[in-house]
Amino acid sequence: ALRIAVNDELKVLQEALHKAVDFLKPEGRLCVISFHSLEDRIVKTAFKELSSSCICPPGLPICGCNKQELIKIITRKPLVPDRAEISKNPRARSAKLRVCERLHKEEV
Repeated sequence: ALRIAVNDELKVLQEALHKAVDFLKPEGRLCVISFHSLEDRIVKTAFKELSSSCICPPGLPICGCNKQELIKIITRKPLVPDRAEISKNPRARSAKLRVCERLHKEEV
């Protein structure tokens, strides 16, 4: 926890996810493995933000934000190791894999 705070790793992770999506070609995939619940929450939230098309408050008659979705989430729920993997590699027990795919320019 101290290392995460000192290095500001959570903020760096959030920024890196947004930059990584910018570098993806259409249909390129970004795979992220997190080992800590705080990291996983940031990945999940970033993927949700990048896959949403409108951030206007509900109830507005017309969208004014013109936000476009950049990615499609491939893994709705994270992939986690099975018992066999954990028995071979106990450190894998907390790993969670999330995957997203960059949308085509015409889809964006």
